[in-house]
Amino acid sequence: MELSVDLLNLQSGIGVTRGYRQYATRGMRYIIPHSSKPLVHAGTFLNGSHCDIALLTEVDGGSRRSKYISQLDTLKESTSFTDGYFFPTRSLGNSINEGNGILSLYPLERNRTHPLPSATNPRVLGESRITIKGIPITLFVAHLALRTETRSLQIKRIGEILSSTSTPILLGGDFNERDAKKFRLLTNIGLSFITAPGYPSWKPIHSLQVLFYSSHFEAHNAFTNKDTLFSDHLPLHIDLTFTA
Repeated sequence: MELSVDLLNLQSGIGVTRGYRQYATRGMRYIIPHSSKPLVHAGTFLNGSHCDIALLTEVDGGSRRSKYISQLDTLKESTSFTDGYFFPTRSLGNSINEGNGILSLYPLERNRTHPLPSATNPRVLGESRITIKGIPITLFVAHLALRTETRSLQIKRIGEILSSTSTPILLGGDFNERDAKKFRLLTNIGLSFITAPGYPSWKPIHSLQVLFYSSHFEAHNAFTNKDTLFSDHLPLHIDLTFTA
C-alpha cells in the first residue's frame, strides 16, 4: 500500500518568502488582517502534490488577522481532502487563533489534543486516526519550541505518548531541531525519520520539518518544493510504502 504525506508550516499566512528582512516588514501581519495569497499558493501546492495526508503547523483557525476564516477549512475546501481537524495551541483575544492541523483523504477519528511542556507559547501534540483498507493508522502532528531545554522535554513527552500507541504511527511537523541526535528518545521506541532542508525557504539549509514513522512503513522519497513559495518553510513531501 502506497501513501504520501506533505508537511507544511503555513506561518499563519504571513508569507515571509524573500529574506529575513521580511520578518520586520511583514511583522504586523502577525496581528492584523492580511492578504490571503500565501494560503492560495499553499492550496496550489497541495492540489499539485496529490498527497493522502497533510500535516500542518502554524495554522490560524479563524481570527482577526485571518479575517475570521479558518485557514484549515479554506485549504480543505480548495483541495481534494475530505476531512480536516484543527488542534488549537495559542489564542490572543480575537487577534490570533493559532494551532496545528491535519487534512486527509480518509475520515479522521479519535481526535485528541495532548498538551506538551511549554515555557512560554503553549504547544500540543495533535492525534487522529485513519483507517485504510481495514488498517488503522495513528497520525500525530506537532510544532515544537524554539528553546532547546523546552524542546527536549516536549520530545520526551511525545515519546511517552507514542510508546503506548499500538497501531502503525506517522508523526510529523516542525520540530525546530537542528541536531538529529536529540531524536533518540523517538528512535529508541522504534521510529525512523526522514527529512530534507527546507528552512529558510529562500535559501534552505536546515531540516526542521520531520516525518517519523513506525516499522510498518518504508520511506523511499522525500523532497522539498521550491516551485510554490508561501511561508518561511518549504513544504516537505514524503512517499511511503506500508510493508507490515
